[in-house]
Amino acid sequence: MNNRNYNIFFHLHTVSGITITVGLFIIFFGGAFALFRQEIGDWETGKYQAVKTAAVKSEKTDYNRIMDSIAKNVPSLYGRNVYVYSEGTSNKEAVYISGSVDPKTDSLGKITHEYQVNPKDYALMSHEDSFSLGELLYLLHFYYQLDRIGYYISGLVALFFFLAIVTGILVHWQKIKSNFFVFRPKQKLKTVWTDAHTALGVIGLPFQFIYALTGCMFGLGIVVAGSNAVWIYNGDTAKMYDDVIREASSADTLGREQTYVVDYNKLVSETINKWPDFKVDRLHVEFYGSKTMKVEVSGSESIRERFLGQGSVTFRAETGKELRVRVPGNMGYYDDVWSSVRRLHYAQFGEIGTFSTYLLKVVYFLMAFLTCFVIISGVLIWLEARNKKNITEKKRRYNERVGSIYLAICLSMLPITAASFILSKVLPETLSGSREVILNYSFFLGWLVLSILLAWKRNKEFTNKFCLITGGVLGLMIPVVNGISSGNWFWRTFSNGEYGVFSIDAIWLCMGIICLLVVKRLRKDKSLVVSGNAA
Repeated sequence: MNNRNYNIFFHLHTVSGITITVGLFIIFFGGAFALFRQEIGDWETGKYQAVKTAAVKSEKTDYNRIMDSIAKNVPSLYGRNVYVYSEGTSNKEAVYISGSVDPKTDSLGKITHEYQVNPKDYALMSHEDSFSLGELLYLLHFYYQLDRIGYYISGLVALFFFLAIVTGILVHWQKIKSNFFVFRPKQKLKTVWTDAHTALGVIGLPFQFIYALTGCMFGLGIVVAGSNAVWIYNGDTAKMYDDVIREASSADTLGREQTYVVDYNKLVSETINKWPDFKVDRLHVEFYGSKTMKVEVSGSESIRERFLGQGSVTFRAETGKELRVRVPGNMGYYDDVWSSVRRLHYAQFGEIGTFSTYLLKVVYFLMAFLTCFVIISGVLIWLEARNKKNITEKKRRYNERVGSIYLAICLSMLPITAASFILSKVLPETLSGSREVILNYSFFLGWLVLSILLAWKRNKEFTNKFCLITGGVLGLMIPVVNGISSGNWFWRTFSNGEYGVFSIDAIWLCMGIICLLVVKRLRKDKSLVVSGNAA
């Protein structure tokens, strides 16, 4: 590569990387915990039970009772679409109910609803009552708190991340092989962080590539779809979605309102029996209570048998007759693409044994935190490269200020998240209706205040050690608080087979120990300190 191209790629890598530093760190830090979103919810609400309890599987879920609960609690159901879908490793089913497409419906019929289903009594829990810290972190990792624009921002960050990955490979390609096993902690500080940044960046490259690509597709999918509608379908978005995603359906075909007695469990059983090792994960009721009401039962074969094993059967509600059968592995372009993207993004392809559900998630979790380290080391390289005598004092102070702000925002996420876990566990049940408000305000206000204080201090060594020590201590307290408040000591949950609850305690226990060991190591080895600051 000639010098001109090298300089172009080098500056593209540096500018794209430093521009998205904070945004990318938030995505990966929040996304790491979002992998355990359902487990965090179970961890928050769980109480110790001496008898081992097995999670409710899709084939054992009583869909009739779920639909009865919906009919009793949701007004003006006529013409609505009802989605009941599995919440991953949790034993709860989630429910989304769209607004009615009936033009004559009242204002209540236009309101959408979201619930979780209590697996014990099939009662519907509102979003506010079932809100967990896992949900908060899941929403944060694509900036849902900023409304629709948050999706676009996360997609743009993923796009720039993809650019940083490609340019980083081009820039470091010649040195990757020769310097991969090289680590020189006693050389100048820029060399230390460059070695760590390059080696760890290469180790996490496949993971980072997957997330950059799938993140772009999730975050910018709506933009791409809109441009396709403009250029290919002359602005007719509905026509595009009918051709690419779904079969055409119209509110004009609702017909008269009827009262059906539908045996949803029977329809689910018929679907399960069609294919071996098939698990149902979604029930979709279209145009509820209308003459043309349909029930679609969807699921997938075991990932060990087929990666793209999505399948579904659509029934006419009035007669129970099959209208359409979509054989697993033959769903069509759109379904196959988004099924593969979803599996890759949410680590849903690791069924390899007893701990399969969590093994791949743990690997993804570790890779996410490794990426966080790569991001921080990139900031430190950028700071060291601009801390030279030929740069004016004004520019050096400005760079130092920017670096302090970046590190304060990023590193303060650790203690605030740990503190929020403790708060979420000790919140009394009497405040369950205010749970979402309390968790959001305490997390974001605490994060804001701590970031401002650490940025104002402008001491990277203090920021790093403070966040590691407080995060480590609070992290070690989390399993203790869980055990005292609920009786779910981690050895009990492990022996009971409650691996979801156990995984949260185990993660924080390991993180707390690692944080404190790192601080101890930094005190012994001053050569790993960056201008009095550690990463």
